[in-house]
Amino acid sequence: MPAAPLSPSAARLPVVDAARGAAILAMVAYHLSWDLDFLGFARLDLLENPFWLAARTAILGSFLLLVGVSLVLAVARGFDRRRFLWRLGLLVAAAGAVSAVSFVQFPDSPIFFGVLHHIAAASVLGLAFLRLPAGANAALGVVVWVLPDLTSVPLFDHPALQWIGLMTFSPDSNDYVPLFPWFGIVLWGIAFGKLWRGRGALAAWRPGDSAGRALAWMGRWSLPIYLVHQPVLFGALSLLAMLSGGPDRDTRDFLANCEAGCAAGGQATCAAQCRCIADELKRANLWQDVLANRYAGNTRAAVAAVVLRCKR
Repeated sequence: MPAAPLSPSAARLPVVDAARGAAILAMVAYHLSWDLDFLGFARLDLLENPFWLAARTAILGSFLLLVGVSLVLAVARGFDRRRFLWRLGLLVAAAGAVSAVSFVQFPDSPIFFGVLHHIAAASVLGLAFLRLPAGANAALGVVVWVLPDLTSVPLFDHPALQWIGLMTFSPDSNDYVPLFPWFGIVLWGIAFGKLWRGRGALAAWRPGDSAGRALAWMGRWSLPIYLVHQPVLFGALSLLAMLSGGPDRDTRDFLANCEAGCAAGGQATCAAQCRCIADELKRANLWQDVLANRYAGNTRAAVAAVVLRCKR
């Protein structure tokens, strides 16, 4: 995960790099969990379980907080417009690449305004708030954070405006980080940066062991790590799933729903029955019809026959 574009004349603070490194390490762990869930290796319920929802908010929030802090440090220690634009260009290009890949790999839930898109936009918008005092940025951050819970406007449902975040529904996207409410955390980062300004014992910290140095290194190279880690993880696990014959997500979800319905009916051999149904539907070329809820012609009767055979 990248920082906000920084000036080369701004001395790097190892504590900021290490904090960003810890955040990228946590994000890698989260994406590994997402991959395991998506590919059927585990049932983690990342979209509903309070723990995973809190983990995503904490990880994403830590990056955005550091974006605000980095903007303050960049200006305070000598803002370099050329360096800023170069770094911003890298962010925009990386965000575009992520979107392009997601539209191919996940056409039903593509990434049109994810974390990279947000950081690129926030890096520009944040400049307008650097002259405000810390208290004003903190207060505005609260407003931006709570506003989506207080109001939604149908105008923002238009696809060209969904990145703002004030729409009346949540779009289907694998990574959706709109300006509202997430820019509020950037504003809090600006407020913290203005109060801290890279001074004191925290700024003087230097990594004294290999773990600290590794985190600082990861923080300095957060953008390439962010871009590379998920294709590597997802590709390796996809290959493992293919070689091991493990269940894909559709099969896993089907088995979970089937077993839950079967158990509610008081049957004792639910796992075996549901596995039999899934296997037989695939052999009879009925699997995709069932997943898509298509029961034209004789499909319904054929599916009923499969279920009957497996229950015997």
